[in-house]
Amino acid sequence: MTRTLLLVSVLLAPTLAFAQSAGRQQYISDDITVTLREQPRNDAAPAGALKSGAKVSVLESLGPESFTRIRTADGREGWVTSRFLSSQPAAKERYLQAQQSLDEAQKRAANLERELTAAQQQLGLAKPAFELARENEALKASIASLQQDNGAIQQRYDVERAKRRTLIAGASLVGVGVLLGLLLPWIGGGRKKRRYGDF
Repeated sequence: MTRTLLLVSVLLAPTLAFAQSAGRQQYISDDITVTLREQPRNDAAPAGALKSGAKVSVLESLGPESFTRIRTADGREGWVTSRFLSSQPAAKERYLQAQQSLDEAQKRAANLERELTAAQQQLGLAKPAFELARENEALKASIASLQQDNGAIQQRYDVERAKRRTLIAGASLVGVGVLLGLLLPWIGGGRKKRRYGDF
Protein backbone atom coordinates (compact mmCIF):
# COMPACT_ATOMS: atom_id res chain seq x y z
CA MET A 1 0.00 0.00 0.00
CA THR A 2 2.82 2.39 0.94
CA ARG A 3 4.72 1.55 -2.25
CA THR A 4 1.60 2.25 -4.33
CA LEU A 5 1.13 5.66 -2.66
CA LEU A 6 4.80 6.47 -3.15
CA LEU A 7 4.65 5.47 -6.83
CA VAL A 8 1.49 7.56 -7.42
CA SER A 9 3.10 10.54 -5.65
CA VAL A 10 6.24 10.29 -7.78
CA LEU A 11 4.19 10.06 -10.97
CA LEU A 12 1.88 12.97 -10.09
CA ALA A 13 4.54 15.35 -8.71
CA PRO A 14 5.82 16.58 -12.13
CA THR A 15 2.25 17.09 -13.35
CA LEU A 16 1.40 19.21 -10.32
CA ALA A 17 4.64 21.16 -10.64
CA PHE A 18 3.95 22.04 -14.30
CA ALA A 19 0.32 22.91 -13.53
CA GLN A 20 1.47 25.80 -11.37
CA SER A 21 2.52 28.84 -13.40
CA ALA A 22 6.16 29.59 -12.59
CA GLY A 23 7.43 33.15 -12.33
CA ARG A 24 4.25 34.77 -11.01
CA GLN A 25 4.56 37.12 -8.04
CA GLN A 26 3.42 35.82 -4.64
CA TYR A 27 3.63 37.28 -1.13
CA ILE A 28 4.28 35.81 2.30
CA SER A 29 1.06 35.89 4.38
CA ASP A 30 0.35 38.36 7.23
CA ASP A 31 2.40 38.81 10.41
CA ILE A 32 4.37 35.58 10.33
CA THR A 33 7.93 34.47 9.77
CA VAL A 34 8.29 31.65 7.25
CA THR A 35 11.33 29.37 7.24
CA LEU A 36 13.07 29.07 3.88
CA ARG A 37 14.34 25.48 3.59
CA GLU A 38 16.96 23.86 1.36
CA GLN A 39 14.71 20.89 0.49
CA PRO A 40 10.90 20.45 0.30
CA ARG A 41 10.68 18.84 3.75
CA ASN A 42 9.86 20.16 7.22
CA ASP A 43 13.02 18.56 8.60
CA ALA A 44 15.28 20.07 5.88
CA ALA A 45 18.01 22.51 6.87
CA PRO A 46 16.80 26.12 7.06
CA ALA A 47 18.21 28.51 4.46
CA GLY A 48 16.81 31.68 6.01
CA ALA A 49 13.59 33.29 7.23
CA LEU A 50 11.06 35.49 5.43
CA LYS A 51 8.78 38.05 7.08
CA SER A 52 5.15 38.48 6.05
CA GLY A 53 4.73 40.76 3.06
CA ALA A 54 8.06 39.66 1.50
CA LYS A 55 7.78 39.55 -2.31
CA VAL A 56 8.93 36.25 -3.83
CA SER A 57 8.89 34.60 -7.27
CA VAL A 58 7.54 31.06 -7.67
CA LEU A 59 9.96 28.72 -9.43
CA GLU A 60 8.18 25.39 -8.87
CA SER A 61 5.24 24.10 -6.84
CA LEU A 62 4.48 20.63 -5.52
CA GLY A 63 0.85 21.60 -4.82
CA PRO A 64 -1.14 23.76 -2.37
CA GLU A 65 -0.76 21.26 0.50
CA SER A 66 2.98 20.70 -0.04
CA PHE A 67 6.00 22.92 -0.76
CA THR A 68 6.83 25.62 -3.31
CA ARG A 69 10.33 26.55 -4.51
CA ILE A 70 10.76 30.34 -4.53
CA ARG A 71 13.34 33.06 -5.19
CA THR A 72 13.49 36.06 -2.85
CA ALA A 73 14.02 39.66 -3.94
CA ASP A 74 17.69 39.38 -2.88
CA GLY A 75 18.22 36.25 -5.03
CA ARG A 76 18.05 33.49 -2.40
CA GLU A 77 16.28 30.28 -3.46
CA GLY A 78 14.64 27.66 -1.30
CA TRP A 79 11.41 25.88 -0.37
CA VAL A 80 8.51 27.19 1.73
CA THR A 81 5.21 25.64 2.76
CA SER A 82 2.76 26.46 -0.05
CA ARG A 83 -0.08 27.57 2.25
CA PHE A 84 1.98 30.57 3.39
CA LEU A 85 1.95 32.06 -0.14
CA SER A 86 -0.70 34.50 -1.30
CA SER A 87 -1.30 36.18 -4.66
CA GLN A 88 -1.94 39.50 -2.86
CA PRO A 89 0.26 41.56 -0.55
CA ALA A 90 -0.34 41.19 3.19
CA ALA A 91 -3.43 42.97 4.55
CA LYS A 92 -1.18 45.17 6.67
CA GLU A 93 0.74 46.31 3.57
CA ARG A 94 -2.50 46.99 1.67
CA TYR A 95 -3.79 48.93 4.67
CA LEU A 96 -0.60 51.03 4.81
CA GLN A 97 -0.80 51.71 1.06
CA ALA A 98 -4.43 52.80 1.38
CA GLN A 99 -3.51 54.98 4.38
CA GLN A 100 -0.68 56.60 2.38
CA SER A 101 -3.03 57.25 -0.55
CA LEU A 102 -5.56 58.75 1.85
CA ASP A 103 -2.92 61.03 3.42
CA GLU A 104 -1.76 62.19 -0.02
CA ALA A 105 -5.34 62.85 -1.12
CA GLN A 106 -5.99 64.84 2.06
CA LYS A 107 -2.86 66.92 1.43
CA ARG A 108 -3.98 67.57 -2.15
CA ALA A 109 -7.43 68.55 -0.87
CA ALA A 110 -5.87 70.93 1.68
CA ASN A 111 -3.70 72.48 -1.06
CA LEU A 112 -6.71 72.89 -3.32
CA GLU A 113 -8.64 74.44 -0.44
CA ARG A 114 -5.87 77.00 0.01
CA GLU A 115 -5.72 77.61 -3.75
CA LEU A 116 -9.48 78.06 -3.83
CA THR A 117 -9.37 80.59 -1.01
CA ALA A 118 -6.50 82.48 -2.66
CA ALA A 119 -8.32 82.48 -6.02
CA GLN A 120 -11.51 83.78 -4.44
CA GLN A 121 -9.63 86.53 -2.63
CA GLN A 122 -7.46 87.59 -5.59
CA LEU A 123 -9.77 87.26 -8.54
CA GLY A 124 -13.24 87.61 -7.17
CA LEU A 125 -14.44 85.81 -10.28
CA ALA A 126 -16.95 83.03 -10.09
CA LYS A 127 -15.62 80.85 -12.90
CA PRO A 128 -12.12 79.97 -11.60
CA ALA A 129 -13.47 79.59 -8.07
CA PHE A 130 -16.27 77.34 -9.35
CA GLU A 131 -13.78 75.10 -11.20
CA LEU A 132 -11.56 74.82 -8.12
CA ALA A 133 -14.59 74.07 -5.96
CA ARG A 134 -15.67 71.34 -8.37
CA GLU A 135 -12.17 69.82 -8.32
CA ASN A 136 -12.19 70.08 -4.53
CA GLU A 137 -15.54 68.25 -4.36
CA ALA A 138 -14.16 65.51 -6.62
CA LEU A 139 -11.17 65.12 -4.31
CA LYS A 140 -13.46 65.02 -1.27
CA ALA A 141 -15.42 62.21 -2.94
CA SER A 142 -12.12 60.43 -3.62
CA ILE A 143 -11.12 60.84 0.03
CA ALA A 144 -14.47 59.41 1.17
CA SER A 145 -13.96 56.41 -1.12
CA LEU A 146 -10.41 55.86 0.17
CA GLN A 147 -11.64 56.10 3.77
CA GLN A 148 -14.28 53.46 3.01
CA ASP A 149 -11.64 51.17 1.42
CA ASN A 150 -9.36 51.83 4.37
CA GLY A 151 -12.10 50.75 6.81
CA ALA A 152 -12.76 47.55 4.86
CA ILE A 153 -9.04 46.67 4.76
CA GLN A 154 -8.70 47.40 8.50
CA GLN A 155 -11.65 45.11 9.20
CA ARG A 156 -10.13 42.29 7.10
CA TYR A 157 -6.79 42.82 8.85
CA ASP A 158 -8.48 42.56 12.29
CA VAL A 159 -10.23 39.31 11.26
CA GLU A 160 -6.94 37.81 10.01
CA ARG A 161 -5.21 38.85 13.24
CA ALA A 162 -7.93 37.19 15.32
CA LYS A 163 -7.60 33.99 13.25
CA ARG A 164 -3.84 34.03 13.75
CA ARG A 165 -4.21 34.44 17.52
CA THR A 166 -6.63 31.51 17.64
CA LEU A 167 -4.22 29.38 15.60
CA ILE A 168 -1.30 30.29 17.88
CA ALA A 169 -3.38 29.51 21.00
CA GLY A 170 -4.37 26.11 19.56
CA ALA A 171 -0.78 25.31 18.62
CA SER A 172 0.37 26.32 22.11
CA LEU A 173 -2.18 23.99 23.73
CA VAL A 174 -1.08 21.12 21.51
CA GLY A 175 2.56 21.83 22.38
CA VAL A 176 1.79 21.87 26.13
CA GLY A 177 -0.15 18.60 25.75
CA VAL A 178 2.75 16.93 23.95
CA LEU A 179 5.21 18.21 26.55
CA LEU A 180 3.05 16.92 29.42
CA GLY A 181 2.64 13.61 27.59
CA LEU A 182 6.43 13.28 27.45
CA LEU A 183 7.16 14.49 31.01
CA LEU A 184 4.46 12.69 33.05
CA PRO A 185 5.62 9.12 32.24
CA TRP A 186 9.20 10.13 33.00
CA ILE A 187 8.25 11.70 36.35
CA GLY A 188 6.01 8.76 37.28
CA GLY A 189 8.62 6.20 36.15
CA GLY A 190 10.85 6.88 39.18
CA ARG A 191 8.33 5.51 41.71
CA LYS A 192 8.41 1.83 42.57
CA LYS A 193 5.19 -0.06 42.14
CA ARG A 194 3.81 -1.38 45.40
CA ARG A 195 3.25 -5.06 45.63
CA TYR A 196 0.21 -6.51 47.28
CA GLY A 197 0.77 -6.61 51.02
CA ASP A 198 3.48 -3.88 51.19
CA PHE A 199 2.92 -1.07 53.73
